[in-house]
Amino acid sequence: MPRTTYREATPADAAAIRELLHEIMADHGVQPPAPEKLARVVDAAIASADHTFLVATAGDSLIGMCALIFSLSTWSAAPVCELQDVIVTHTARRTQVGKGLLHAAERLAKQRGCERLFLLAEPWNLVARAFYRDFGLSEKTCSYFERDLLVQ
Repeated sequence: MPRTTYREATPADAAAIRELLHEIMADHGVQPPAPEKLARVVDAAIASADHTFLVATAGDSLIGMCALIFSLSTWSAAPVCELQDVIVTHTARRTQVGKGLLHAAERLAKQRGCERLFLLAEPWNLVARAFYRDFGLSEKTCSYFERDLLVQ
């Protein structure tokens, strides 16, 4: 495999990002949003100052990605970074790409003045949870609540 590089996504990466999102949604048994809706969201995220994607590339192939959302925390009284959608394509798993993405995300969050980096992992996703623990992230306990605002 060619050398892996990590960088912020550009508009030219949007289609490959959508493909990785479809891959992870299929793995998790989730129906992806309509293609045009997902395209609009990915494009807006790439253009946003408060949201970015980091991508891992090997040669001309995009082999991994993660989303970073920057916000202000009243609990920390500081900028923080939420990491979402850490994805490595099937063929590049167990090759340190995920670890490289987390290191790159941590560097970018520090450059942006963030004092905390956090993410959510599903309770059933034991492989991801072990990976994050091995990386040195502290596992916190809390309950996550949500409401679908499109359902009446």
